[in-house]
Amino acid sequence: MRWLLLFFLLFFAIAPVTAQAEPEEEEVSQEISDEAAVPSASLPPPPIQPVATRSIAQEQWADATKGLDYSKDRPKQVEPPKIDPTFGNGPSINWGGIGKFWGNVLQVLLIIGAICGIGYGIYRMMQQPRNRLIARDGVEITEANLDQYLHETDLDRFLRDALSKGNYALAVRLYYLQIIKDLSEKQAIRWGREKTNRDYLREMRPHLLYDSFRVATRAFERVWYGNQRVTADEYALMEPDFKSLLDKIRR
Repeated sequence: MRWLLLFFLLFFAIAPVTAQAEPEEEEVSQEISDEAAVPSASLPPPPIQPVATRSIAQEQWADATKGLDYSKDRPKQVEPPKIDPTFGNGPSINWGGIGKFWGNVLQVLLIIGAICGIGYGIYRMMQQPRNRLIARDGVEITEANLDQYLHETDLDRFLRDALSKGNYALAVRLYYLQIIKDLSEKQAIRWGREKTNRDYLREMRPHLLYDSFRVATRAFERVWYGNQRVTADEYALMEPDFKSLLDKIRR
């Protein structure tokens, strides 16, 4: 009975203390929740503590870095190109001016060459007969009208054709017509369609080649107007005289 009474006394003595402790815990928890509700931005940052530096002796640093080689990790330096100190000291050359000069020279040479080519072409055209087959008035040039179109005819072509056919009398006539043509071009005589051989002999009388021209005239008249048949051997004797006279006229 005594122990039971002691138990009840202790129970009632401890109960009020426990009841008073619970509100304090509630107040503490309420304060913690209130502090959690305050934003962290309103709190001041923590103070920065200064970093402490410590000096290292030169001997300690040498021992610590002994055997380390960082030269391989360094980038290689590119050496600038070497410039010849004598470069540019000599006299400068104006390549643009030289190229322009030779371009002008080449252009002038091309123009001169073109002019010479055109001139030579004109010269060759003047040397050739104007028309070997057709005269200026449209008449066809044949053996029958050679003396009428003397200066428009290629007598050499007719001469080659006559010799190929063995017509030596016609060849003698063609030689004589060529002599008349050359004398007219040299202004030794004045050619005319209506003139005769005697007219040409009178005009040639004061000329140095009068005697040679008279011999050629007589040979032509004997063969052409005398209806004399000329053989190859006879023609071979007369041809050198005709050629010699033509050479003297053309000198």
